[in-house]
Parts: sequence; structure tokens; C-alpha cells
Amino acid sequence: MSRLFDPENKFWNFIGKIADVTCMSFLWVGTSLPLVTMGAATTAFYSYTMHQVRDTEGGILSGYFKAFRHNFKKATLLWLLEVAGLVGVWTLFLFLGGLPAVLIGALVLCLAFLFLGCTFYIWPLLAVFEFPLKKLLTNSFVMAVGNLPVTLTLALVWALAGVGCFYLSGVFFVWVGLAIFVSSYFVDMVFKKYTGELAEEEAAWKQKQEERRQRKK
Repeated sequence: MSRLFDPENKFWNFIGKIADVTCMSFLWVGTSLPLVTMGAATTAFYSYTMHQVRDTEGGILSGYFKAFRHNFKKATLLWLLEVAGLVGVWTLFLFLGGLPAVLIGALVLCLAFLFLGCTFYIWPLLAVFEFPLKKLLTNSFVMAVGNLPVTLTLALVWALAGVGCFYLSGVFFVWVGLAIFVSSYFVDMVFKKYTGELAEEEAAWKQKQEERRQRKK
């Protein structure tokens, strides 16, 4: 019975994580309000939840804003590219209006799945690893296509979050936070499959960056 109220109990540990995620959701919506900062806010959220998955999380405020500042430029550019991608898919849909409905539907569905699949992985990648944008895009695509069962599971997680947002729209940001939290467990499983490869790529990129800095001196 005493173990039930033990703060180290896995159940209470999990409840604590959910409480932290709820607090983080308020931070996320607050720092996303200018909209252009949504990429940096989402990356900061994933940075914290990926640490939660590995039980290495620190303070909520310090961890969140540290990741927010560190990834701001790259995350903002990535967010603008994502918005441009959404506009591009919609424009293509309008442009193909003269084709048979079945063909249009199949094409848009495939593009949307690939686009969303990359989105599921690209923000956690940015949160955890130091990669240039091109490498982030490439790795997210490889992971999305190479891990279809996980990608489909992530799609289901976000679809359920969408249902929650529809019926309880007043706390939509909490549903987003829970989706990010749950998604982090599945994404971490995928990352572990590529641990050595990702670490080598990150080390090589950091070395190139250091060499560039040395040449500028």
C-alpha cells in the first residue's frame, strides 16, 4: 500500500509528466500567438517531451525557453517552408481541378500523407539533433517512409487530438500538448533505430561548422 503513494512510483511519475505537459501547453500557445513563432514553440515543446521520454527532463521554464531561443532561426525558417508547402499542395489541388475526381483525390491524399509524415518527425529531429535544414528534410522523409506503421500510428494520434480539439476547442492547446507527448514515445523508438547513423551525421556537420568558424578567424 505504501508503494502506491511513493513519489517514485511509475504511475505517479507518469501523472507528473502529464501535469508538466499541461503546463507546457500553456507556454506553447502563449509563445505561438504571433504565429510566425509557432515553429520555435513546437520545437521547444518537443525538446522537453523527448527528454521526458528518456526521464532526463529538467525545469519546465528554463528547458522550454532555452530550446526556444537555441532553435529559433532554423525553426522559424522551417515553419515558413511548411506553410509554403501547405499552400503549394492546395494550389496544386486547385490547378488539377479539370482531372477526374478520383485521380485528384488519390494524388492529394498521397501528397498530404507524405507532407504530414515528414512533419511528424522533422520537429523532433530539430529538437534533438544539430542538422542543417536540407538534412532535416531528408531524414524526416526517410523516417516517414521507412517506418510506415509508426507513421500511421502518429497520424492516428494526431487525428484523435483533432477530434478532441473539435469537441473541446476551448482547450485545444492541451490536446496538442498531449499529442506531442504521446508522439514523442513513438518518435523516440524510431530515433533509436538510427542512433549510430544520426550521431555520425551530427558529428560530421558540427565538425564542418567548426572548420568554417576557424577559417573565418
